[in-house]
Amino acid sequence: MNSKQISENLIRLRQELHANPELSGQENNTAERLLEFLNPLKPDQMIQGLGGKGLALVFKGKKKGKRILFRADMDALPIQEKNKLSYTSKNAGVAHLCGHDGHSSILAGFAMLLNEKRPEKGEVILLFQPAEETGQGALQVINDPKFESIKPDLAFALHNLPGFERHTIVLREKTFAAASVGIKIHFIGRTAHASQPETGLNPATALAKLMLELDELKTQWQSEKAFKLLTITHARLGDEAFGTSPGEAFCWVTIRSFEDKTLEAMQQQCLDLAEKIAKENKLELQNSSHEPFAATVNDSQLTTLAENAAKQNKFKVIKLEIPFKWSEDFGQFGKFGPITLLGIGSGKNHPALHNPDYDFPDELIPTGIAMFDAICQQITSS
Repeated sequence: MNSKQISENLIRLRQELHANPELSGQENNTAERLLEFLNPLKPDQMIQGLGGKGLALVFKGKKKGKRILFRADMDALPIQEKNKLSYTSKNAGVAHLCGHDGHSSILAGFAMLLNEKRPEKGEVILLFQPAEETGQGALQVINDPKFESIKPDLAFALHNLPGFERHTIVLREKTFAAASVGIKIHFIGRTAHASQPETGLNPATALAKLMLELDELKTQWQSEKAFKLLTITHARLGDEAFGTSPGEAFCWVTIRSFEDKTLEAMQQQCLDLAEKIAKENKLELQNSSHEPFAATVNDSQLTTLAENAAKQNKFKVIKLEIPFKWSEDFGQFGKFGPITLLGIGSGKNHPALHNPDYDFPDELIPTGIAMFDAICQQITSS
C-alpha cells in the first residue's frame, strides 16, 4: 500500500468516526471501528475493553528499553453539529467537535508505521482512550487491572488547536493545561403550597446569596497572582410551578487553576461558603464533585524531544508563555513518570473547539503521525 492509499484510508477512517460519534463511556461502535481498522496489523499485544471501551496496542523492540505510551482520545460531545458535510454526525445531539476523531486517526496511522518497523528497543504502547471529555477516562484506564502490564515510563499525547497557524507545533514546559472540577451544591428545605409559604422552607434567599457571594469570590480570586477561575454553569430553584413554594435549590460551579493544590483550596472555599449559607438559612446541604481534571504538567526533557521532532519535520514551533485554561485528563498519566502534551495548530481562523461548526482538518493527520514517529525514534533508537 503506497502513501497516498494510506492517507486516503486514514481520512476515510476519520470521517467515518466523525459521522458516528459517541458520548463518553459509550464508545462501543467507535472501539469496534478502530479495532476493525487495526486488526490487519500485527502488534505484539492488543488489549480490549481497557477502562471501559479503551483499546491498547503494544509494539515491542528486540532490546530492553523504556516503555513509551502515546495516547489518543476517542469520545465525542453532547452538542448538535451545524456543519453540512458528507460525513456530518448521524447521531442527533452528539458530535466530534473537539477533534478526537482526528486524534484517533493519527494514532491509527502511527500504528501502521510501527507495524512496518518495530522500535529497536523498549516498548511502544498506543492507547485509544475513552471518556476524556468527562475527566473519567484516564482514571478508568489507570484503575483497570489490565493496565498493570503496560504502565508507561513516559507518555505523550497531542491536541489540535484552533487559533494557531495550521501545522504549527505548540509547546510549553511545566503546566500546559489547567486543573478543574465541577461542584454541585444542593440546598434542601421543605416544599409548601404557594399560598402558605410559611409552612415550608424556601431556599430562594440562600440560592441568591450563594450566587452573589460566589461572584464576589470570583472577583477576589481575579485580583490574586495565581490563576483562579470560577464559573457558575447552572442554577435551579424548585420546579416550574406557580402553586408551589419550592423546597430545594441547586447551583453548579466549575473552578479552574494551574495547580492541583490551589484547586483543592478553592474547592474548600466554595464548600465552606455553601455550608455557612445553609446554616444561616436552616437548610440541609448536600454537595458533590464531578469531572475532575488534574493539571497537565509537561516534563522539560520530553518537551525538548517534541521540539526536536518538530524541527526534524520542519514544523514551526511556538512556545506558550501561559498555560491553557481548558483541562485535559492526560495529566493523570503523570503519576507513572514524565509526560508531555503538545499542540498542533488547526488554523488561525478555524472554528473553535466545542463550537457546533468545528471539524478536524484532515491535513493534520500526517502532521501528527510525523511528530509521534520522530519523538519515538529519538527514544527507541538512541
